[in-house]
Amino acid sequence: MLIEILLITLIVYSLFLSYLFFVSLQRINQYESLILKIQQIIEFSTKKMKMVDSSGHYTADDETGFFFKQLKEVQLLLNDIFETENEE
Repeated sequence: MLIEILLITLIVYSLFLSYLFFVSLQRINQYESLILKIQQIIEFSTKKMKMVDSSGHYTADDETGFFFKQLKEVQLLLNDIFETENEE
């Protein structure tokens, strides 16, 4: 009788933990997709800003150069968060 109670308790506990792991994995995937979207927006912004500043006048300016530098640092930080997949 005791073994049956322990077995039922173990099964219920393992089902509960499985559900918690599943919910946690879903949240992690949501946060990862959000960060990837932010990274894509920053990459797009960087490309557009480089197109506008093709001659390099804005990056040499103090105020706009600061913005260019900060945008590049954020992009590098986001690139380091995830591992890149090598397609062969």
